[in-house]
Amino acid sequence: MGALTTWLGAAAAGTLLVGALMAGPAAGQESQSVTFIVVNNLFSTPAFVASEKGYWAKYGLVVTVKLVNRGSAVADAVQAGDAQFGHASFATTIASARASGNMLKGVMPYYNAAGYIAKAGGRAIVARRDRGIDTNRPKSMEGKMIAHLADSTNEVYLREWFLKNKVDISKSRLVSVPVEDMPIAIVRGRVDAIVPWEPYTAQAVRELDANAVVVSRGEEGLVTDIIGVVVNEEWAKSNYDLIEKFATGIAEATFFLRHNPQQAAEIATRFLAGLNVADATNGLEWLSWDPRLSVCNIEGLVKSGNHMVAQKLFRKDKPFVADDFYDDTVFKRVTAKHAELFDDLPALPKTLADCKGRLPY
Repeated sequence: MGALTTWLGAAAAGTLLVGALMAGPAAGQESQSVTFIVVNNLFSTPAFVASEKGYWAKYGLVVTVKLVNRGSAVADAVQAGDAQFGHASFATTIASARASGNMLKGVMPYYNAAGYIAKAGGRAIVARRDRGIDTNRPKSMEGKMIAHLADSTNEVYLREWFLKNKVDISKSRLVSVPVEDMPIAIVRGRVDAIVPWEPYTAQAVRELDANAVVVSRGEEGLVTDIIGVVVNEEWAKSNYDLIEKFATGIAEATFFLRHNPQQAAEIATRFLAGLNVADATNGLEWLSWDPRLSVCNIEGLVKSGNHMVAQKLFRKDKPFVADDFYDDTVFKRVTAKHAELFDDLPALPKTLADCKGRLPY
């Protein structure tokens, strides 16, 4: 039987609380209550699907999904013990968290383009045409007011785009704006450009209509962008069995997403306030749901983390290594027991020479 799910809107410090009252656990299982804190975007769709379809309920889990508006809030909640599980970027959020002493680590990827060293399918730069911004003239972004989310993957995406195109970002004015507020900010002309994630890219492009300039969307070679389940590193070591149950539900959700994107879009509209099906459907088209990490991804995680240190976005005494980002213990268990959830995926690249989306550093 599927999950009986209710959604409780709670205006608490800008967050939305989603309570999942699951169906009873399978025979012989005791229910376990956990909290999963995610960001209010389409990267979180596997959480929405797992909740609504009852995937976690089968394993005796009662999961409360809590929405926040930035990855740093996820990292803080997991560190404080307010949530056992978080959803975050393995590259940027884990790197900045660990540099500050928060030992966050990925345990189950779900949004990922496994054939790429760096691809940010859910990130974009959208501008107003009437402000003189032209995709054929990257320097037309100089001197513009740009809404971004400070200390986020979106900010890294923006800065790397400027570097790649040899445009001086110091000549532009960057203002930090919650991503969900970016569409209205650009539609009303308060800013010249925005750096959103999905579904707010889709919303902004639709609402701007002919005045929309898509400067960059889902571009490869800018920043490694892998989203998945993150936990406290020490907590994981004594909770692998619990994490396995949780991760299996996520694996089932990503399988569902790959095969039923339209239904997934409809589910997402019941979790993200104000989202319409058209924007959700369009936004999901830019996202890849491959839970496997390849040699390409590992290369990207390490290079992106160390590049952020080189760019002085934060400090770290020792260089990042692959083990800082990902513990594959649970993933190996899930693939061994549920190979059918991965059989539809293409073969992984075997060497770096086979990878796309190379980073310029």
